[in-house]
Amino acid sequence: MNTSCYEKLPLVDLTAPKAISHRSRADDAPSKEGIVQDAEDAEIILKLAGLNLDIPVKNIVSVSEKYMVEARPANKESCSSVPANVRVGQKGIRRPHYTRLLVGEKSLVFQAACCLPLRIIAASLDGVTVSGRILFNSYSDEGGGKLVYEFLGSGKEMILDIKRGVGTRAQRLIFRGMGDGENKKIP
Repeated sequence: MNTSCYEKLPLVDLTAPKAISHRSRADDAPSKEGIVQDAEDAEIILKLAGLNLDIPVKNIVSVSEKYMVEARPANKESCSSVPANVRVGQKGIRRPHYTRLLVGEKSLVFQAACCLPLRIIAASLDGVTVSGRILFNSYSDEGGGKLVYEFLGSGKEMILDIKRGVGTRAQRLIFRGMGDGENKKIP
């Protein structure tokens, strides 16, 4: 899915309570093969989104902090929605899992993959609202969810709330240290 609609996303609700997780994350560390698979998948998805693949490592920002929050029902469904009637595929098949932010001159490109459908429900750039658009969004039982989203502007801190599948929780991702807005070209 490739669309050109820009949308102003709802501002991240910093008062949203953190969700308590009872799941053990001990087995979640990716193997060397998983890291290679994630890098290959990310490159393929960027190509499908029509972006330049020659991205300097210093322009790729990993998530600084992530945790689950209780999503507020007031958050509207955004342009990055995926149909809610998808089912999760069979367990045992490893699907790529990654989140990263690509820093450009006048835009930021968020890229994520996991086993569930993905959609951005709120965002803030240096504490203010931000607009953006979907460059690529898909879900399949075999490949999982893929999302590439371009945000207008530049800054030092990006906070995103991402819905993964259906439910009342969202994953909060915080990216820090993105520079002073004078970054190199990416897309």
